[in-house]
Amino acid sequence: MGSTTIKDALDYLFIHNTAKQDIQDGKVPVIVRGEGDYVFDEGGNKYLDLMAGNTRPNAIGYGREEVAKAMYDQAMKLHYFTPGFFITPPAVQLAKKLASIYPGELKTTCFVCDGSEAVESAFKIARQYHYYANKQRRFKIVSRQMAYHGQTMGALSALGFLNPMRNVMAPLVPGHVFLIPPYCYRCPINLTYPACDLACADALDSLIHFEGPDLVAAFIAETVMQGVGALPPPDGYFDRIRQICDKYGVLLIIDEVIVGFGRTGKMFGCQHYNIKPDIMTMAKQLTAGYAPLGATATTKKIADAIPAFLHLHTYGNHPVCCVAAMKTLEIIEKERLVENSAEMGKYFLDGLKSLQKHPIAGEARGIGLWCALEIVQDKKKKAPFPAKDAITSQLTLAGRDHGVIFRGMSNALEFAPPLTITRSEVEEGIKAVDKALYDVEKKMGYK
Repeated sequence: MGSTTIKDALDYLFIHNTAKQDIQDGKVPVIVRGEGDYVFDEGGNKYLDLMAGNTRPNAIGYGREEVAKAMYDQAMKLHYFTPGFFITPPAVQLAKKLASIYPGELKTTCFVCDGSEAVESAFKIARQYHYYANKQRRFKIVSRQMAYHGQTMGALSALGFLNPMRNVMAPLVPGHVFLIPPYCYRCPINLTYPACDLACADALDSLIHFEGPDLVAAFIAETVMQGVGALPPPDGYFDRIRQICDKYGVLLIIDEVIVGFGRTGKMFGCQHYNIKPDIMTMAKQLTAGYAPLGATATTKKIADAIPAFLHLHTYGNHPVCCVAAMKTLEIIEKERLVENSAEMGKYFLDGLKSLQKHPIAGEARGIGLWCALEIVQDKKKKAPFPAKDAITSQLTLAGRDHGVIFRGMSNALEFAPPLTITRSEVEEGIKAVDKALYDVEKKMGYK
């Protein structure tokens, strides 16, 4: 059965961002079932999911009947109606619920299908706000090197590193410029925090000045950066960023697509840093992956300035997806999963730090249940392995051999388990990662 499924997938289905050769070589499991924090493949193998569905949405674990029932009940009542020209109650109810928990002054929400669309919507809100404020010249978007904001064309244009997707799809949307990242482990300007006095944040000032303050619409930043594996900012970074944005009238878009709804141990990641966004993007854990839904929120000031939001996606404000989100939020709050994320996240990070005994394990970092372990060829020099070694791919495959799923991101291993993970499951996961490191080190001749 497995070989038939794989052959049919190769013949009939585009597998996103996956090399066909890897599928042919048996490196791509066929996942058929989930239960709690575990998934099972077609061959009956059981894996502890340390990546919450591998793209990190699954906040509440697998097999939540109450979410499925809520979706069924709504589908029987009204499964769909257009997001424009008419109103459906589930979208209003969800927007009102979110407004009650948003950080800062965020109030008004646009619902779309995923995080990439949420980022596109954020750019549209920023541009339309400036347009109606008679600042039509503002069109540029600043993001950061090593940033990830999605795969649609606008979001991809804000992608801060070269990869096959960016190279193949070029030329991208014009008007995107990039700031250096707050990557303290490998500082792009060879400084050391805190003696650097946040030079990476101050660089935004000179970048906006160079690009033309009257041409820059917004600065977008992930609260915690994904591109190099769960990279939190240094203390004070976003305070400086907010000051610079305010100085030039640039809107601050905070991307919470990954970290929103408990991943970091607070409901929103930006609450760790007292960030007050002008616009905020969300998705993933909003429905825990039970239905496709993304969201973009903005302040009353910005929303009121736009007389009619020029935007229409067929499945925006989708009633069934909005009901799935309401039930997911109810579970997150009722089961105190944000608090569990904070507690288990500290335990998980301690476990990763214990693995720094390995010769190829560099910095262990993270916040809440989003952690990373930098993989290095030379600890003293912090030198990464050459790309030809595909070191993180070797490690993820070794991890599966020991019954856990995690992923490689740039030079790091990344971990983002469901927020329901238990202490014993954390211990199980760390032991498996330990074994995977030993396996690959032995293969590569380390002692």
